[in-house]
Amino acid sequence: MSYGTVVLFLGDSNFGNIGSMVPALAAGLNHLSFDPVIVDVRRGGYENQLMETVRSRDIVAFISVSGFGLPSSPTSDAVRIFNDVGVPIMGVFLDHPFCLRDRIDMPLENYHVTFPASHAGAFCERYIRPGGAFHHLPHGSVERTSIPWADREIDLLMTGSLFLPPNTQRAAWRNHGAIVEAKLNDIVDLVWLDLTRPLEESVREVLGEGADFESLFPYMKTVDDYIRNAQRVDTIMELSHFRPTVVGPGWDAYADELPLVRFVGQKTIQESLEMTNRSRAVLNPFPGYNDSHERVFNAMACGSAVLSSRSAFYQSEFSPEDIFFLPNRASDMPSVVAELLANKDRLRGMAASGHQRFSRAHTWTHRARSLAQIGGILPVGA
Repeated sequence: MSYGTVVLFLGDSNFGNIGSMVPALAAGLNHLSFDPVIVDVRRGGYENQLMETVRSRDIVAFISVSGFGLPSSPTSDAVRIFNDVGVPIMGVFLDHPFCLRDRIDMPLENYHVTFPASHAGAFCERYIRPGGAFHHLPHGSVERTSIPWADREIDLLMTGSLFLPPNTQRAAWRNHGAIVEAKLNDIVDLVWLDLTRPLEESVREVLGEGADFESLFPYMKTVDDYIRNAQRVDTIMELSHFRPTVVGPGWDAYADELPLVRFVGQKTIQESLEMTNRSRAVLNPFPGYNDSHERVFNAMACGSAVLSSRSAFYQSEFSPEDIFFLPNRASDMPSVVAELLANKDRLRGMAASGHQRFSRAHTWTHRARSLAQIGGILPVGA
């Protein structure tokens, strides 16, 4: 028995990361007795496939991951088409809403929007779409067959692109003038004090509580870009003597400075997952105000131990037996990470515990169930 057809949209994504989540959600929906159909918007004529699916199937919901398949503008004819079908439309977003305003503020009926950060809905309510339906939906991963612990040859892995050296980013702030530069520096200082604090709160503390979206946006964008890069660079520089392996483009500038680090460059999501499966421990330095990242769940799915920045979500869902929480400041990391890596039984136990917690509550099948409940399409008791 099928509960009906759910249409999911697939599009382009860097390294295939986001694109890989769409079939994972589809598989989860199938497990829940829905009939998922994936429409690839990268293919010519995908609109015809979509319309034929609408005509021939019992559609119960649309799911757009990262905006794939959503109308190109509020005035697009696609808005009318979606609304005429009359079923829930769920936008599953993976970033902070400050950079998604045009995707969120759509005149779609029965439009539900989810974010990994629990506080994102309040931001949307205040600045983007008052009265909208906003929900918390963390990242997930899929169950994987992990290789034996003894066969893993990578001791410490970090996957993450470096878009610009953080010193270069920060030096450019002076081009905005002394007043703007000082405000950016003040915001960054506040963020470092507590990485779990919502970014907009730190920005408002400097700009003033009355700041509107147009005032907040450039500061949030600039600081967020900087913090992401600074966390990654600072972490690898402080932990370089542990000979970590780093996956991702943009690290060439540090190759000579950090000869003990193994930089392997850009990889697809499949290649990154293969390396994760061969790793004993995975680093996840990230802005805790974003609450979750797929890197953590991918590592847990592969049976690797996770060393992550704190977030309100991670601290509510995982104990120190499941995740090793990194200090806010990279300069405080070497001694505590050395102690952890030296305790091989603790590291292996943490990997096993994290994997169990992931399997019980954090697969994409669990997220598919949450989405079905959000859209009201899952029968009671199913």
